[in-house]
Amino acid sequence: MKLFLALSSLAAASALHPVLIIPGTGGNRMEAKLDKPDDYSSVHFYCSKKADWYDLWLDAKQLVPGAVDCWAENIKQIYDAETDTFSNNVGVETRVPCFGDVCGIEYLDTSIKFGGSAYFHDMIEAFAAKGYVRGDTIVSAPYDFRLAAKRAQEYIANTVALVESLYEKDQQKVLLVSHSMGGLWSHYLLANQSAEWKAKYILAWVPLAPAYGGTANEMKLMSSGAAEGVPLANGMTVREEQRSYESNLWLLPNPDLWGPDEVIIEGPDSSYSAHDLAPGAGFWDEIGYSDGNLIYAGLDGLFDISDVGVETHVKYGVGKDTPEKYTFSKGKEGDWDEKYITDTVMGDGDGTVNRRGLESGLAMGWENCDHEAFDGDDHQSILKNEKVINFLVDLGVGSAAGGVAEVL
Repeated sequence: MKLFLALSSLAAASALHPVLIIPGTGGNRMEAKLDKPDDYSSVHFYCSKKADWYDLWLDAKQLVPGAVDCWAENIKQIYDAETDTFSNNVGVETRVPCFGDVCGIEYLDTSIKFGGSAYFHDMIEAFAAKGYVRGDTIVSAPYDFRLAAKRAQEYIANTVALVESLYEKDQQKVLLVSHSMGGLWSHYLLANQSAEWKAKYILAWVPLAPAYGGTANEMKLMSSGAAEGVPLANGMTVREEQRSYESNLWLLPNPDLWGPDEVIIEGPDSSYSAHDLAPGAGFWDEIGYSDGNLIYAGLDGLFDISDVGVETHVKYGVGKDTPEKYTFSKGKEGDWDEKYITDTVMGDGDGTVNRRGLESGLAMGWENCDHEAFDGDDHQSILKNEKVINFLVDLGVGSAAGGVAEVL
């Protein structure tokens, strides 16, 4: 009997719930290969036209003044309104490494092992200390963060298959962890699976600093660009590149959470709310990006953030000034430079995502879902919060042990 109990305890300890991480926008590495025509006119004469596979994102050296223009040219998408398709820029091929591993999310710039580059490192290390193995029992599903889910059905299918393969190893349900825009991708994935599939394969979903309700700051990004983290650059330097990401439109404030009278962008002659993002409502033409009308229309259905029917634990920071409204002293078609911003109204949130976006599940009445706010944590620091990490590890290890004990 003692031997049986010992073997049972050993089985419980070894049968960990596998962990699948879906990162946020810009939260995984992306590689590029260049083969531009010799007569291609780059933004600068010194921008490379030929290169074998290299880290397009993230390599901090590419974001310094001068180099950042070449980087933006290489990473931006080209939208064809006639065919409603996105493609890489001329002569640029891209790929996302480390699907089914964590080598694309642990460090974003592999030469920098600290700070923001050490994206999921602390969390992965904590799981490893409990017996998890990188690329085996703790994995990730990185993606092309420039696109939205409808154009990434192969990625969705591959991620579903990854969940199933993780489960099949030890018949243990998968703990799904997401960050920021990864919450949107996770929500889409779960919403498109049957209740039976979710009951069989998913232990729980833990969205960290989720952006599935959007953020007011994205309307400013579309108007003026956002150069946070790019040395000595302003928003206009990267606005074209940022506008070219379909995913940035997916991150716009959700009209289900923002009212039609809540102005987010106010100019001298016009003002816009989340309800003015609809095609023909005027916002896209006002900021000089008419393609936004078509791209936003193509996201129809993606702003539905109904309950996905799984056990959900939302963790996020609050108590950080988070933009809610921008006032411009000047604004003409195509010229909404951030230098014309005269006032920014702040509200509660994590510094990036507004509190109402973080708490979308509460507003939408999700069942079997709890929310926990951490005062003082911002959009990134929540990933290194010791209490959050311990909760996740306990959920993966403790639930697995409990499940085996019950069966025995």
